[in-house]
Amino acid sequence: MFRPLFNTRASSIAFLWKGLFMTIFRLENPVQHYDWGSQNAMSELFGMANESGQPMAELWMGAHPKAPSILADEQVALNTLVDGKTAHLGKGSLEKFGQTLPFLFKVLAAAKPLSIQSHPDKQQALEGFAHENHLGVPLDAFNRNYRDDNHKPELVYALTPFRAMNGFRPLDEMRPLFEMAGLKQLEEAMKWLGEGNLKAFYEHLMTLKGEEKDRLVAAALEFADTSDHPAWQEVQRLNQFYPGDMGVLSPLLLNVIELAPGEAMFLKAGTLHAYLEGTALEIMACSDNVLRGGLTSKHVDVPELLKTIEFDTIALSDLCLKPEQEQNGETLFISPVDDFLFSVIEPEKALAPLKVKTAEILFCVEGQQVIKAGDKSVELKPGSACFISAATESYQIQGAGRLARATAIL
Repeated sequence: MFRPLFNTRASSIAFLWKGLFMTIFRLENPVQHYDWGSQNAMSELFGMANESGQPMAELWMGAHPKAPSILADEQVALNTLVDGKTAHLGKGSLEKFGQTLPFLFKVLAAAKPLSIQSHPDKQQALEGFAHENHLGVPLDAFNRNYRDDNHKPELVYALTPFRAMNGFRPLDEMRPLFEMAGLKQLEEAMKWLGEGNLKAFYEHLMTLKGEEKDRLVAAALEFADTSDHPAWQEVQRLNQFYPGDMGVLSPLLLNVIELAPGEAMFLKAGTLHAYLEGTALEIMACSDNVLRGGLTSKHVDVPELLKTIEFDTIALSDLCLKPEQEQNGETLFISPVDDFLFSVIEPEKALAPLKVKTAEILFCVEGQQVIKAGDKSVELKPGSACFISAATESYQIQGAGRLARATAIL
């Protein structure tokens, strides 16, 4: 159970002194109860109790100040342990990524579609965060866009069949999808697609308002009711959750993909996307910056969203990450960013100790394992996790099943 922290100064100081000489910690991890979350997915996969009956949308593992993990035995927040500490983050991590754990690791369980969204790159995050601070917008304000100053590239690893929209379709796929509906409301705007000006076309869609927007969406839905094309059927499905929202047209613009369990994909900052359904592990740079464009009851800021989007196209066949060859029971899913490195470990095949270069989090997907570092050991069962300090030279894994490993690249 996730318990509140103790807050006595003497106890905190005593632990931090003790913590300098410890290298492995069992974690308690907070659950985020967003309305799109599943009430039972984490219970079914990991045996987690859901006594409140609320949607269990995300399990956070990391040191983000919004919802840090807790060291289970000491009841101290992970960010309290690691922030600015060379002993736990490592000198290389502090120099390369700054004062805290560079990644945020999650379990994501979606029962219905999430918002259409994009994430800022590093420069946009720095400027946006500073600007909203200057304006005096509270960090927890409904209309806050930038809740920290970091970029947010992401990697998703499916635990169940996982459906999502990821990146703009190639234009030669996108144009026919709109043309087959013969939408009179888009006759003028379609010239931009013909010229390859995807940004102008998307901006036109997203800035339509009032009756003009309503007429377009109504006409699109009328065609969707008669079409057997998968993209148009997805339009119809999204409208069941968010009726009349311009975001329901997103499947005509974006790749719709279903990851099989064990498959992964990467989303760089600036990628327009939405997760639709399923349970996955998600690792990202340590950030909570989201710019939304629809399919949500949360804050939508279309002008700011448009600033973050990269209007590149990508083929559906290029979305999945190819796993690297297995070594010592570990399969790597390498993405083009250094803030995180994700891998999956089969403990039965991990015959040699695993070397530690910087701080890590291990999450038990299935089975049971004992993680041993020196004279310290932590037992993991499905849904549980531990933090490995950079001070750990190596650790051994005993047991069976499947572990997910989150770290960074120095």
